[in-house]
Amino acid sequence: MKNFFIPIGGGNEIGASCYFYSVNGVNIVVDAGIRFSKENPYPDFDLLKALAPKLDAIVVTHAHVDHCGAVHLLSELYPDTPIYATFETAQLLSLMVEDAIKVRYIGGESQEEWREYSLLDKALSRLERREFHDKITVKDVEIELFPAGHILGAASVVIRYGEGESVYHTGDISLFEQRTVGAAELPEPNPSLLVSESTYLHTPKRKSREEQEEEFYTAVRRTVEGGGKVLIPVFALGRAQEILLLLTEGMRSGRIPPVRVLVDGLAKEVSTIYGSFLGRSFFNYYVQPSPGYAGVPFKEACKQNLKSADCIVSTSGMLMEGTPSYVYASLLAQDPKSAILFSGYMVEESFGYRLLKDRELLRAFRCRLERHHFSAHSGQEELKRLTEELSPKKLAFVHGFPLHTGQSEFAFNREVVKF
Repeated sequence: MKNFFIPIGGGNEIGASCYFYSVNGVNIVVDAGIRFSKENPYPDFDLLKALAPKLDAIVVTHAHVDHCGAVHLLSELYPDTPIYATFETAQLLSLMVEDAIKVRYIGGESQEEWREYSLLDKALSRLERREFHDKITVKDVEIELFPAGHILGAASVVIRYGEGESVYHTGDISLFEQRTVGAAELPEPNPSLLVSESTYLHTPKRKSREEQEEEFYTAVRRTVEGGGKVLIPVFALGRAQEILLLLTEGMRSGRIPPVRVLVDGLAKEVSTIYGSFLGRSFFNYYVQPSPGYAGVPFKEACKQNLKSADCIVSTSGMLMEGTPSYVYASLLAQDPKSAILFSGYMVEESFGYRLLKDRELLRAFRCRLERHHFSAHSGQEELKRLTEELSPKKLAFVHGFPLHTGQSEFAFNREVVKF
């Protein structure tokens, strides 16, 4: 029986992650994410439906919306298919997908928006929560979820079949320990197929984590001591919590002065969920969730927060239009004493990316703009170590950008990879 794998989305790109596996006649989809593009936000579900009229399992690796933001639409196509995720991912998924729907329809409610909320409720009713290393048996195929590092609840997927054969799908993976989650755990070596993310495959590490943190502390200290405000746009899930712990640690160690930090946007709710699972609080005397201002327009509330805080940590991390961080950025734009400190990856469609690349747009900002890299993805060296340790019979990179169209190890969208 032929076994094959096809990226339905998220092959030679970052966004709309969705991967179809046919293993011993069992049809499995790993992830169903969205792109940060209004014109073409979803994976190619028409292709998927043509390939697989029926699915046996849907697995969600983690709750970042480029991996789960379309899971409710996928579940609508396959209403009888169970969805598997870790307990942590299940808890975070509903919050993240609901927010993604809300952001997509900014500017006015519509029937389609409410239809999506209804589909999300139905999808969540089909979701089966699993611990890491639980065995999920589908016919004569076994699925196991391994800790992937990256963020809370993130899983890699091992699919076992036949006589000792396996597929290892990394999902987004980090082989290094972070403040909030440990390093990834790797399965047995020599899988028949290794499907690995490749976000930073072509990016050599220039500085150590310690050097990056010191540069970040220097930027915060310089801004605050100069009488300015600091805005740190963050991903609500994962990056925000790492940044909050980094700021708290910096104040305790004296590397930055005591500053009042307000946390706004979805990062507030996600930090509470993180705290409940990890048994620790991300808020303290200096770091607090932003207050609510009943009956006050959002922009006015942001102005009040800037008056009372030295530092704002807010979503979205890429300054997407209409998000809290976008509003804060517009308020700080004309203050040369203040700074916007980006903390990671930005897609080309985002305002943050355009701001740093477009000279005309940049001229409208008098505040200081800096990029600091706190990635939760494995870098070039880690990915090389991953492939060497696992020594797969076949390798396919996804979730990244090949250097050229003929790069043989990349699995492009719609490409059939047999194993």
